[in-house]
Amino acid sequence: MKTFIFYILSMGIFFSGIANAQTNPLLQQRWQFKEARQVLLKENSKTSFEQLSAQLQDYPIVHYLRYFYLESHLEEAETIQAFLEQYKDSPIAQLLRQAWLTKLAQKGAWQTFIANYTPQKSTVLQCYHLQAHFKTQGELKEELLEKVKDLWLVGISQPNECDPLFAYLYDNELITNEMRWQRIRLAMQKGNIGLARFIAKSLPEADQELATLWQDMHNKPASTLNEFMLSDETPFAREILLHGLRRLARQDADSAYQHWKNYKTSYAFTDQENAELFYDIVLRSVRQNHPEAARWLTEVDKNLVDDKIIQARLQVALAQQNWQDVKKLIQSLPITKQDKLQFQYWRARTLEQTGETKKAEKRFKTLSENRDYYGFLAAGRLGKQYQFLSHPLNISQKEKDQLFEKQAGMLRAHELYFIGLTDLARLEWDAVLSNLSTSELKIAAAIAHEWGWHDRAIRAIAKAKYYDDLDIRFPLPFYDTVLNHAQAQQLDFAYVYAVIRQESAFQSDIISVAGASGLMQLMPATAKNVAKKQQIILKNNKELFVPDINIALGTAYLRDLLNQFNGNRLLATAAYNAGPSRAKRWAKKYACLPADIWIELIPFNETRKYVKRVLSYMPIFEYQMLGHPEVKVMPLDIICPK
Repeated sequence: MKTFIFYILSMGIFFSGIANAQTNPLLQQRWQFKEARQVLLKENSKTSFEQLSAQLQDYPIVHYLRYFYLESHLEEAETIQAFLEQYKDSPIAQLLRQAWLTKLAQKGAWQTFIANYTPQKSTVLQCYHLQAHFKTQGELKEELLEKVKDLWLVGISQPNECDPLFAYLYDNELITNEMRWQRIRLAMQKGNIGLARFIAKSLPEADQELATLWQDMHNKPASTLNEFMLSDETPFAREILLHGLRRLARQDADSAYQHWKNYKTSYAFTDQENAELFYDIVLRSVRQNHPEAARWLTEVDKNLVDDKIIQARLQVALAQQNWQDVKKLIQSLPITKQDKLQFQYWRARTLEQTGETKKAEKRFKTLSENRDYYGFLAAGRLGKQYQFLSHPLNISQKEKDQLFEKQAGMLRAHELYFIGLTDLARLEWDAVLSNLSTSELKIAAAIAHEWGWHDRAIRAIAKAKYYDDLDIRFPLPFYDTVLNHAQAQQLDFAYVYAVIRQESAFQSDIISVAGASGLMQLMPATAKNVAKKQQIILKNNKELFVPDINIALGTAYLRDLLNQFNGNRLLATAAYNAGPSRAKRWAKKYACLPADIWIELIPFNETRKYVKRVLSYMPIFEYQMLGHPEVKVMPLDIICPK
């Protein structure tokens, strides 16, 4: 307890700002820790590790020095086992175990591997574990054999480390043709044609022809369907045919519909197969502006009517500005759906457009009390100031201290974060948050906000489902950088902040699955092109994690998009998310519509949400900085390509 109180008091520099490096032992320990890590990286010696660790015995993350040492000394089995036992509840224990197990497998130390294996999410380690049993026992028992089959029976290619296990299945003729077809089916569902083709090579010749037909249905559905003919009317034949019809619908919903009508006379599709195929064709028909889309939407099986169908019905009605259809749609929804702000707004717009002005104004007034995209739109229609409903959390220092005392992992996260080991800090922090109550999550959000760890603060308060502390949810980090680059590119600072908030929630080192990097989530190729235009030297992709570089390139790209779209912020925002070519296509397809309708018609759900969020975040950031955003921020203009 004495040690803990020392650290709580030491941390006062972050809560009160009264300490400095000379008077605060914690700062000195941080410096010593950094120095110790550098020495370990350079010397890589056990003697240095022990000497340096001895100087930091009271430091809450001193065991991380041991972790760093053991990372590069995976041959020290007994030391690693002791560490894993002592720190079994720490996130780094799992990291070390994974690295050690991988090393043991690569060395063929299978007995040690089995003795120290714990269930893992990693497919590589799962395969190593099964290999270990095979290598030590010379066979695989039925239970383990089933696990190997499960690893094989997926729609993606598995890591090379699994190949010896799969070779065992093949060599012992344990993979049946039925299993091969199952895997081909899974691969086709994921669009993994290469894998399907590979598996098909081991089928009998007649079956290979069917597999090739399936692949052709995927790659060239139009021509394949024109020539399609199978003498046997089987569930499998129907499955291939349905796959082709769905693929064709992506390109030409009308053609898919006509083919379906023709094939229904020859193939006994089940009611469920017909209903699900029609559902897919109808959704595609909406995107393709099919003249029958509105009628088809009303004919979708009622058991399949979901949010996608409802959104599609709204889009078709709005595209035609058929306000009676909008009204009918909303009235047909369950009350819980009608109460959503989206449908409240469109009900008010319907009243406005059908001459019931007073009723419309009443609904807009009620809506405008919400801090939300539709609330801001409603306020804009009334020329009324936005309502921000800011109610900051009231967290006392005592509550923060108590949470630290209860959650040792939070103290470790704190130190790792301020030392700059952010990835490890996130592991500790997220492990703590997974066990917190709602009230504790709010405290954690307030703490992370005070540290300037905004992405964790935003996630914590979202997990607590508390949305009214705007300081935590919409902070203003990188203030000078954002303002300087926004001014240089003649951009509204609130627009830049809104894009950053939506793209990364202020996590500067974030990288998406697709490779988009940094605060403004730039793809490397885009960043390279923008850097060349701006005469900015971009040495490597890692520099995209540097806030100043990322914001410089991101704002330049935003300016480029605005120039491409004649200053139209809606189109530029859609282009930032979905790409300029799509935004241009949508601008042409939905030309000269009111902005609120145009946004609702964006075909991609992700982009539609993205645009709404960016637009609703802008006035909030203006409020955060200025306290009085202008109502004109929310767009009500007509979208017309020039």
